[in-house]
Order: sequence, then structure tokens, then C-alpha cells
Amino acid sequence: MENTEIQLFISKYKQEYNIYERFCDYLEKQFKELIKETDVYYYELSSRIKTLDSILEKMERKSLPLQDIHDIIGFRIITLFKRDVCTICDMVRNTFQIAWEDDKAQEKTDNCFGYLSIHFQLKVPEEWIKSPTDSQYSKLDVELQVRTFSQHVWAASSHLLQYKRDSSVPYVMRRNINRLAAVLEIVDDELESILNAKECYRLSLQETSNNEKECSETTLNSILLEHILDELFLKENKKLQEPFDDLLEELSFCGINTVGQLRELLSSEMEGIRKKEAKKSGEKGEPFYSYAGKLRLAMKSRFPVLYKKMRNPNK
Repeated sequence: MENTEIQLFISKYKQEYNIYERFCDYLEKQFKELIKETDVYYYELSSRIKTLDSILEKMERKSLPLQDIHDIIGFRIITLFKRDVCTICDMVRNTFQIAWEDDKAQEKTDNCFGYLSIHFQLKVPEEWIKSPTDSQYSKLDVELQVRTFSQHVWAASSHLLQYKRDSSVPYVMRRNINRLAAVLEIVDDELESILNAKECYRLSLQETSNNEKECSETTLNSILLEHILDELFLKENKKLQEPFDDLLEELSFCGINTVGQLRELLSSEMEGIRKKEAKKSGEKGEPFYSYAGKLRLAMKSRFPVLYKKMRNPNK
């Protein structure tokens, strides 16, 4: 590449760097809203702007012309579960202009350790950038990586320790590295199995509610608690991550340990919860409290002394 061309690129990069920063902030907000709509709980959403040194090194290493550099702006979404990677990828395909998609795992050869993420090169939808303030983003490419947390552990460590391929690793280390890759894949598979088991258990609770009389003496657990609150509160204002484990501990402190005790508590306190909610929401009449908020109102009303002691143990 001619030195003049490089200097022009460097000058352009420096002039547009502020636009890159604003675009990262803009796109991060868009991603957060889109992911929220999918009900996926993600571990991390991050972005970076590739440094000049990194860009120039990549161009030299791969003999790439400037027009083939599409990853100046990069985003990464890390999920906890494999199924969520599929959900996020579907969202991306249905929302953005996709130049290409690359599943790195499908490219893995026998002499390549581990497994990798799914990459996209994309642009934002045209309808997003019709306003004068957003039109500056119309020509910007984005590289997006979507991976699980286990895949991220592999990618980050393999980059640092440089063991992506067996030819670059001493033979005595290869067995340990292969074991690590296998363990990380097993982690993803086992997490998925736990999710499937949870869904089967929730389905069995639903079938019991529909067809059989529920046993009031059944000991509460986090999934059963969520199931009962879904039924009684009709999912009004349910947060994506309600603290069911904490709520179980608080209920137990107040002597509520079984299905029957929980139902009796909420049945007797429901009217008071509605009145407090009506005061908070005013004329709108919309649900105000989350599941945790409603349940804690019930405990505070029924067990004022215990609740106060629980919330302020040192007083």
C-alpha cells in the first residue's frame, strides 16, 4: 500500500473517531432494547474501536486493502446458554443489514483446539438512520461476535496463551489443552440440560395445576414460588430477574415454607397490596410493584415485627 494512501486513512480515522464513539453509544442502546425484547439474560454486551496500530498490523499481516477493513467498530454479546446464542442471532438477522455471517465453529479443523463464536458483518437498518443526526452512521460497518460465556473463556485464554492450533503448542501440553476444550463444551451442554430439566419441572407444575389438586404441604422451592406468583399476579410487572432465592429465604424467616402457607398469606393480603399499588399508580391504575415488591408488602403487613427484624438484623 502506498504511503500516501496510509496517511490519508490515518487522517480520516482521526477525524471520524468521535463519530465512531457516538455510534458505539448509539448502537449499544439499540442492542440493549432489542435483547430486552427477546427476554434473554446476557452476561456481557461490549464494544471496541480498533486502534490504528491494530488496523495497520492486520492490513500488513493479511495483505488487505483499506476497503476490506470492516471491523473498525466491533461489538460482542456474551450469553450464558447456547440457546440464547440462537435467539440473539435470529434477532440480528431479522433486524440488521447483514453483509456476511460466519460460524467459526463450523470452520474448525482437526488440528484446531476448542470452538469459537458466530461473527456478523452488519449495518444498521436504513429506517434507523433517516434523521439528520443519525445519517452519519449510514456507511459504518460493524463486526458483531455472539458467543456463550464458555466460548468466551476459551477465546480469551487461547488468544492470551496462543494455543489455537496444535502445531503452535508443545506436544506435552496438548492433552491438557484438549481436556480444557472438552470441559468447556461440557459446561455449555450441562447448562443446557439444567435449563431443559427446569422447563420440564415447570411444565409438570402447570399440568398439576390444571388437572389435580395441589398439595398444600409441598415445600416451596424457587421454581414453585415463581409458578405460584405467575398464577396469582398474572405476570404483571414481572421483572426479567426476580430474586426468587432471596424471597424464599425471607419467607422462611417469616415461617412460610409450604405451598399452602404461601397461598394463604397472599390470599389474605392481596386486597391490601392492590390498595397500596393503586396509591402508587394513581389514575393510571397500572401495576406498580414487581413480584418481589408485592410479596414483601404481604410479609411486612402480616409479620411487621419479624419483617423489621429480618430487614434490620442489627437493630
